[in-house]
Amino acid sequence: MAKKSSVKISRIAVIRIIVFLFIGFVLFTGYVNTVEFLKSSPLFEVKDVMIDRSIQFIDLRSLRDLKGTNIFKIDIVKIDHQIAQRYPYIDELRVVRQLPDRILILAKKREPLMQIYFKRKYLLLDTEGVALYYVLQPTALPQVYGIPLERDWMFLGGRIQGPELSKVVEILNSFKQSPYLRRWRIHTVQAGNLSKIDLAVGENMHVILDQDDTQDKIELLQMMVSSNKINLNQVKYIDLRFKEPVIANNVETDKE
Repeated sequence: MAKKSSVKISRIAVIRIIVFLFIGFVLFTGYVNTVEFLKSSPLFEVKDVMIDRSIQFIDLRSLRDLKGTNIFKIDIVKIDHQIAQRYPYIDELRVVRQLPDRILILAKKREPLMQIYFKRKYLLLDTEGVALYYVLQPTALPQVYGIPLERDWMFLGGRIQGPELSKVVEILNSFKQSPYLRRWRIHTVQAGNLSKIDLAVGENMHVILDQDDTQDKIELLQMMVSSNKINLNQVKYIDLRFKEPVIANNVETDKE
């Protein structure tokens, strides 16, 4: 004779299982209905696409086509990628859903800091060394020489690596942030030799730095300028590579 099963399930356990299944069914049904409502209700149709003031210049047809689309059916990642690909000079890009019916495009425009002559054009780079775009004619930005640009890996929107460019970025940002040095117009930067970084400033003056203790030397230069110890109209060059700055003045020859 077959033995009877010794496993017995109490009525309370059966009731608990039924209750749990019922609650699960209710929750699942509620979830499905909620999703269906969110994706079909006209309440969530996009009525406006707001673009950050700093990037009002962007013009993507796909953004205009978003109007009338359900906000939850919009591929935020895809739109982000499209904008980033087309406009490499945009930074901190975010595409955000603002319920119930608005899409926000948040970003800021990268600020050009320098230019490098490359491929018979002028490549503009920002304050982080990111390649922005090309122009055919030189701009008023400092033109940097001695930066090796490899065609295999240099692309717009990418940060150019290398000790030469990193040092130039540091120097130019420091000048730009200084209330005294920002007034100087830097025409060129010779950065091929990190032991002698030559900045052509103003009419006919040079500031010479190296890769060591750059910030301290720029702060010293700022102190000298702020205390009126330098007459920029007479200085030929200021060499900051030594313990004591070397200042050479222009010598005018008396022809009489």
